[in-house]
Amino acid sequence: MDRDTCTILLHKVLSFYDLPGEIENVRQCTNGHINCTYHVNLKKPDGTKDQLIIQKINSYVFKDPAKVMENIATIEEHVKNKISHGECGIISFLRSKDGKNYIELDGEYWRICPYVPDSVAFDTVEDSEVLYSAGYAFGKFQELLSDIPMDKLHITIPDFHNTRKRLDDLVKMAELDPHGRAKDVQEELAFFAKYRDLATKICDMHDKGELPLRVTHNDTKYNNILMHRETLEPLCVIDLDTVMPGFSMHDFGDAIRFAANTAPEDETDLSKVSLNLEHFRQFARGYMAASKNLTKNEIDTMALGAVTMTIEVASRFLLDHINGDKYFKIHRDNHNLDRARCQIRLAEDMIAKLDEMNRIIYDSLPVNCDLQSEAAPVSTM
Repeated sequence: MDRDTCTILLHKVLSFYDLPGEIENVRQCTNGHINCTYHVNLKKPDGTKDQLIIQKINSYVFKDPAKVMENIATIEEHVKNKISHGECGIISFLRSKDGKNYIELDGEYWRICPYVPDSVAFDTVEDSEVLYSAGYAFGKFQELLSDIPMDKLHITIPDFHNTRKRLDDLVKMAELDPHGRAKDVQEELAFFAKYRDLATKICDMHDKGELPLRVTHNDTKYNNILMHRETLEPLCVIDLDTVMPGFSMHDFGDAIRFAANTAPEDETDLSKVSLNLEHFRQFARGYMAASKNLTKNEIDTMALGAVTMTIEVASRFLLDHINGDKYFKIHRDNHNLDRARCQIRLAEDMIAKLDEMNRIIYDSLPVNCDLQSEAAPVSTM
């Protein structure tokens, strides 16, 4: 879409809101995999300016965008009186003229949120303070929402973190092989067969009633935390599309596979890919400091959550590669295959370090932590 066409479209979106003015500048944000996002500078009639984030929701991924936005409205309402000034909260969306936090235009769903001033999000980081802040922000998110009844939220993507089903779907897609790609990924498919039992242990524990459901974010990369650009304090959690009932160790684990990987998510030189235990430690310290209501079974499976989520995400990347790259945006040939191989290598290193990861989790617990069950941590021994 050229700039003029884009500007005309965004003006149409703005017309649904009480936001008069002219768009001075538009920049498309390209670091997300799913939605189309624009940073807009709006000059208002009185001469002042607003910075806005305007986003089109991906309706291929989210089959019912209205339910996505209803979930977000529910958690916004729940936390609004819980957050003191200066504390880390969640992003909030503007209400349109009809009072909703989204609009529908020509069959597409759009939403607007204010740009958070003095904020920064990190795609790569070496600073331990950033990692601690990211861990704290996601732990605080967990804590703020720990008392929402689960029936208040829609399941917007059924079986989103059902690892057992994800692995089954990968096997089925490899058998269908719609683009003739499965023959070239047999080694990768063998990895998932080898570690299936380990990757599905959290599913098994849930089936036995050993893990509580929580309100989870389900996309806990640290670039989904806005931090103050100078103090590095966490300001708010963003990208709330996948908020729904889930498991705390999935949120923790998905954050770790991103925060503690020594390489980018799509690194092609696999010798660069491993788990940075110091990054793991700093994130865990922040998360455990803020999330104070975890059971012992949850704490015992936090490190396993990192292995599980890395294997699950690897399976999703590989399935999408086999299926012709329909879900995740790609920027080069075999991009999803590169992502899958990177995550497989990371998972292998996590499995080798799982016992040390468990020790770090327990070392990170607040002194007054009250453990509520007696299960032993999952070990590779």
